[in-house]
Amino acid sequence: MKLLKQIFYFRGIKIGKKEKIVSRMTVTILLLPFLLLFGLLTYLLFSQLSSNLYFLLVYFLFVVLISFIGTFILYRLLHIKFWFFKKLGNRRLLYRHLLENKIYYPIKRKEKPDKIKLPNVYLKQNKYTIVVTFQLEGRQFQDKFLNIGGALEVMYSADMMGRIDEKGYISYVYSADTILGRISAKDVRVVDKGLILMEDVFWDFVHNPHLLIAGGTGGGKTVLLRSILNGLLREGLVEILDPKQADFVSLAELPVLQDRVVFEVADMINKIIEFKENMEIRYATMRQLQKEKNQKELGNFQEFELKPAFLIIDEFPSLRAMMSEDREMMLEAERAMGALKQIILKGRQAGFFAIIATQNVKADDLPSTFKDNIMTRISVGRLSQFSYEVIFGEENKNKYFKYIEQINGERVYGRGYFGVFGSPAREFFSPELPDVKEFSFYDEFETLERLDLEFDKQDVVIKTYTAKELSDELKLDYRVFKKYKSEFETVGQEFDKTFSMSDLIMFERAISYKSSGKTYQVAISEAIL
Repeated sequence: MKLLKQIFYFRGIKIGKKEKIVSRMTVTILLLPFLLLFGLLTYLLFSQLSSNLYFLLVYFLFVVLISFIGTFILYRLLHIKFWFFKKLGNRRLLYRHLLENKIYYPIKRKEKPDKIKLPNVYLKQNKYTIVVTFQLEGRQFQDKFLNIGGALEVMYSADMMGRIDEKGYISYVYSADTILGRISAKDVRVVDKGLILMEDVFWDFVHNPHLLIAGGTGGGKTVLLRSILNGLLREGLVEILDPKQADFVSLAELPVLQDRVVFEVADMINKIIEFKENMEIRYATMRQLQKEKNQKELGNFQEFELKPAFLIIDEFPSLRAMMSEDREMMLEAERAMGALKQIILKGRQAGFFAIIATQNVKADDLPSTFKDNIMTRISVGRLSQFSYEVIFGEENKNKYFKYIEQINGERVYGRGYFGVFGSPAREFFSPELPDVKEFSFYDEFETLERLDLEFDKQDVVIKTYTAKELSDELKLDYRVFKKYKSEFETVGQEFDKTFSMSDLIMFERAISYKSSGKTYQVAISEAIL
């Protein structure tokens, strides 16, 4: 079966002269009903037309005008509404691009114009993606094909999602007609692939933990955050920090969010620290369950059927500014930032995730540890080019990020980009707000059940270890333990004066990876992830 798949692998429709012929055939077929209609009308009016030259001229101009306008409208309508005709249009664009850039082989003919032969180029398209494949194999246009991705991205007004290299071929994958995958805010839910944000876009918080959202004023960030909240409240515990007291204070008295929406600086600091302590308790709980089930390795929170927890921080730069202005809270603020860093570094396995929202991102808005470990990023609205580079990283440095205000003549809100750190960003449309007469977030949240974590914090003591106690617990020689600790610190991992349960588990993972034959550096990197 695998061999048959390789033999009959479908790369797409080969681009050729037929693209031009198909386009002409389409126009002819659309024009035909008008010609038949006016042919019949001409037959019925023949005597009047033949006896009046002025009437004949006016009639002829009318027939031509109506036929061409009607054909044009039908042609445009088909290409806007129907996927099949969009596909034909994309093939025609690629054909024209090859011709106008002289990417073809001229074949000389005696006493006739040169004939052209196109190289092997294929286009495959489904509802949301376009895949363009070029044959390489050392042929004349190989170098052009290796660098053509950006030009096609502009040509299709699409976003390149990836490049696939295989023996003898290179393929470029683009998102297409992305807006067709937009969903309603009321339909945002956690499904098998993660939190669904579009029909084909999911925040997989288990494998790509933590979320950074950036959105300029009026870009749709508030609707996006509330849509995300609509899905997450049904899945686990959600805590919200709203330093500007703008978008979430009105939800604070709802039963599902009571005592979980804070906006005073002291309350926000305490909430971050408490969230981190609950993460440590979760790790202790998982470790106990691991022993009870006699499992050799500690899985993630889902394997123990535990609920996730989410910490939403809206306007993160405002939170940092408020903490720095209150000198009496300086030490606690530093402790809170340290706790937030630990949540981002260690929260994934325990099911503790951070969602950080901001406006245009500046270089110093987010510590480098945050930027390197928040795996999923979303932008909405208009941002500066520098903000895009900070959000989506080096992999998208040369990407042309477009700001589009209208689509097909209609104003569009919530458009931006979605990306996983280390991968190309793609066009994104945040969930659409339904008609206010049919749906309101407040009314929807009022019906939701309040979810809690599996423990009562007051009844659990968080165990901590000194360096010597931790090395004993790990059954490591103290000098070897210091070697592991040094390797962790080399990659940016920071430790408090005492070590926590999550530190213990992270060391255990590193030791396990090292014992399987991996180097210290690889073992440490995988243990952090």
